[in-house]
Amino acid sequence: MFHIKTQRREEDNPLNPFHPFNRRFRQYSLPFLLFHLLLPGCMKYSFTGAVPTHLKTVAVPLVKNQTAEYGVVERLTDALVSRIQRDNSLKIADQGSADAILRGTLVRVEDVPYTYSGQEQPSSFQVNDYRLTLVLKIEYFDQTKNEVIWNQEFRNWGTYTHTTGAPDEREVGFEGAITKVADDVVNQMVSGW
Repeated sequence: MFHIKTQRREEDNPLNPFHPFNRRFRQYSLPFLLFHLLLPGCMKYSFTGAVPTHLKTVAVPLVKNQTAEYGVVERLTDALVSRIQRDNSLKIADQGSADAILRGTLVRVEDVPYTYSGQEQPSSFQVNDYRLTLVLKIEYFDQTKNEVIWNQEFRNWGTYTHTTGAPDEREVGFEGAITKVADDVVNQMVSGW
């Protein structure tokens, strides 16, 4: 009986750091280890935002108007309701059964020149666009705990081109401002930041 002595090559040695098994192990072990160490911390994360867990519904009564603007508060109220429904963190309910109430007051509407055109002399300047700003006070009230969650003033704007001075031109500015301020209010409701 012959016994052939074979010499192992260094590459075949499993203890060799350059062995294919060891290279694959190093390649996949660090991501695997990091994934399993970090996963438990991520499991506590929630996509529900900062809406208190006991609040499921909100009422949005007609925004009060302290300005001379006609028809704006109705559109503002509709935009708030639509934005809350689109966010889907809270459901819309009537005041008697809602967990929370979002009360608003339109405090001010400001029209200021935004862009100009003309020659170098101030007398030749002409306003091209106006910036229309809405100032809205909001109280977010928790009916279940009978306390104010927050009370805040929101301000946002839209622009419109001034060519003929027709009321339709100004409506474009209102639409932009109403959309932005409704987004701001609902973002504050669901994020709490």
